[in-house]
Amino acid sequence: MSDLKLISFPKNSTQYLAPTWDQMNQLAFEMCQKIDADRNKFNRVVTLAKGGWPMTRSLVDFLQVDEVASIGVKFYKGENDRYDHPQIYQDIPTSIQGETILLFDDVADTGESLKFTIDYLKIRGVKEVKTATLYYKPHSAIKPDYYGAKTSAWIVFPYEAREMIVSTSKKWLEAGLDKKEILNRFNKLNFNSEWTEYFLNRIDK
Repeated sequence: MSDLKLISFPKNSTQYLAPTWDQMNQLAFEMCQKIDADRNKFNRVVTLAKGGWPMTRSLVDFLQVDEVASIGVKFYKGENDRYDHPQIYQDIPTSIQGETILLFDDVADTGESLKFTIDYLKIRGVKEVKTATLYYKPHSAIKPDYYGAKTSAWIVFPYEAREMIVSTSKKWLEAGLDKKEILNRFNKLNFNSEWTEYFLNRIDK
């Protein structure tokens, strides 16, 4: 998509990408066109919790796939406290033996979750697994079979508003920014100003 523009701020090395719901829907549509062109048909979409949830609804509509399942995988017990092996905290509650699966997530960042889940689905007896993500980062350990856009930027998803506002505001406050400047930055990142002010004012309450 040509209208996916990077956003940056003074004295901040991070580049941000803040897609709207319409832009993400368009990426999902473009991915589905590629899948259709390859004549791939899937018995089920398996989506990674929680990042894959929001756009899975559009994906299954565009692809006309009726069966959907969610799987949750975690790598950390807490901050900097990693499990010896990834843990499944939400398993697929039905048989997927012999199925052709499209495994979906919002972004392939490290790629670890995708790699682990592909192996797990094969253990569960699936016939074939293809992968799809809205965004693909070049440092990912796995390149999805289908993706909407490639970027190295920090992606600001509209369904992670509170998480983004709180975590990023804390960093910016520590860096000496005042609340007015923080509100201005989130405005440039397409955030609802009422939400930003509300969650910003609730930090540490």
